[in-house]
Amino acid sequence: MWRLGACGVLLVVFAGSAGGTTVTFEDVALPAAGYVNGDPGNLSAGQSVSNPIVSQGVSFANTFGIDSYGGYDYPYWYGFAVSDVVNTTDPDFTNQYAAYPGGGYGSSNYGVAYADNAVLTLPAAGNVAGFWIANTTYAYLAMTSGDPYGFTAPLAAPGGYFRVTAEGFLGATSTGTADFYLADLRTLASPGVLASWAWFDLSGLGLVDSVSFSFSGSDSGPYGLNTPAYFAMDSLVYIVPEPSAFAMLVCGGLLLVAARLRRSRASKAAPRLVGGREERA
Repeated sequence: MWRLGACGVLLVVFAGSAGGTTVTFEDVALPAAGYVNGDPGNLSAGQSVSNPIVSQGVSFANTFGIDSYGGYDYPYWYGFAVSDVVNTTDPDFTNQYAAYPGGGYGSSNYGVAYADNAVLTLPAAGNVAGFWIANTTYAYLAMTSGDPYGFTAPLAAPGGYFRVTAEGFLGATSTGTADFYLADLRTLASPGVLASWAWFDLSGLGLVDSVSFSFSGSDSGPYGLNTPAYFAMDSLVYIVPEPSAFAMLVCGGLLLVAARLRRSRASKAAPRLVGGREERA
């Protein structure tokens, strides 16, 4: 029973992992405001809560809190939000949940990442093929026209850029990084500020159980990046490994060993004739 069970476990672990999932965020219910940002609705100043937003098995880290400064309380969040907001014109942070292409990629809902160390975690180790990425309206208009408060100037060419870096992890071990330029004005021939959805290929990260995102750009100062650190995402493709030929070989080897053990025990237990008498080993 144990030998068959061990082989069966190997088959279940590998064969059960075949397939893939496209995360569209359509399973996240949105309120009338058009977005979920982690606000539980019952926090007081100085309190915060960290709960992931889960869509189709993938956990998207989120922290929401309320801070106090100068006698005023104000909310904040970072990590991921989910939105279906369509607004391509309002140029400031009050429009932080809108994707500049005007909605999601092939669906109404989409994710919004904000600030460094936004992390997505897979339900099991696998390969992230990639996802569709876009600028938010706030970031796009800040890079092309500047923001209303003067914190961000339009990106200049040549030399201007706004970059997202994805880093894969398997446990605590980094599996590598991949970059995507949401704005590329590094040369006069560069494509400029991204105005549509584009594919962010993460297949080079290999086998991962989480992916972390960070931002960098040419418009930076003593306090870090001036460009609003957001991106929109949709249709994340997560592919779990196909059944392993190695596991099949290991399983076959276990069956072979088990068969030999059974034959050996059977031969030892079988009666034999010695001098006309039946004896057992």
